[in-house]
Amino acid sequence: MDSINRVILDRVQRSFPIVSHPFSVLTQGLGISESEALERLSSLKQERVIRQISAIFNTGALGYRTSLVAMAVCPGELERVASVINGYPGVSHNYLRPGEFNMWFTIAVPPGESLEEVVAGLSAKTGNFPSLILPALKKYKLAVVLDVLEEGDWEASQDMTKLPPTEAGCGFEATAENIALVKCIQEDLPLVERPFALWAQTLNITEAQLLEVVSTWIRQGAVRRFAAVLNHRQVGFRANGMVVWDCPQERLDEIGAILATYPEVSHCYSRPACPPQWPYNLYAMIHGRSGPQCEEIANRLARATGLGNFRILFSTKEYKKVRLKLFWD
Repeated sequence: MDSINRVILDRVQRSFPIVSHPFSVLTQGLGISESEALERLSSLKQERVIRQISAIFNTGALGYRTSLVAMAVCPGELERVASVINGYPGVSHNYLRPGEFNMWFTIAVPPGESLEEVVAGLSAKTGNFPSLILPALKKYKLAVVLDVLEEGDWEASQDMTKLPPTEAGCGFEATAENIALVKCIQEDLPLVERPFALWAQTLNITEAQLLEVVSTWIRQGAVRRFAAVLNHRQVGFRANGMVVWDCPQERLDEIGAILATYPEVSHCYSRPACPPQWPYNLYAMIHGRSGPQCEEIANRLARATGLGNFRILFSTKEYKKVRLKLFWD
């Protein structure tokens, strides 16, 4: 992969331009044309380096309740249970990880429904295996930006990395028009010169109206980012681990802030502990180019925080990994 592609990937991961000609903006300082930028992105999509370019929503701001769920499934039942769990449209990720609690999935439940009742229903359908509901109590970091740059690339990329400021509060209203717009912009962005104009046409609004709404939602926090999500294995990050710590309650904010400073950490949350079977209350997702590198990163984080009681849970099988589709009904 050449330097131009690496810079483009870095830019589209961080903040895709919400303008009429976004691909022209992406070419700034690279000495390439808008059409070449489109060709490069099309090739990166075909090579499965880029999974999708779309709005990444703050599901809580739209009325959804979300959680990580861990289930202790008998080894012989894993495939059957995964099939049932994956059938719920609010489940976007489902992984096999080592340990007693071996099936880990993320779930989103729409407004008006009970998260606990939905999980209980899935548990009943699968055989009432023990499960833990582990919602994020506080987010310290949520930014899946893989470091694809090499020495010399950063100078060309840095002018595009600042995210727009987020206003306090979110005034999202679940009107028919807003729901239609959410359903549209959560899909993969078409790779044409004016993609937002094409989307606006399908919604029977103007391009200017669409750009204004998306920009407002980003400022207000309904949309976390409009960006690309990469296939981490295709860009060399072949290992990832969920590191869990048993952290003293009074140190959660302090330690969470430390973990959030590390570029290898993409997500960092505090979650409820469920002693005695699960005493861990601080989670960090780390990405590396190998399992040993992830272990080295985790040990480095443990030294930096002074927390010795931790585990690394590597994903050994992927049962489901899709972008969550909101307002699926």
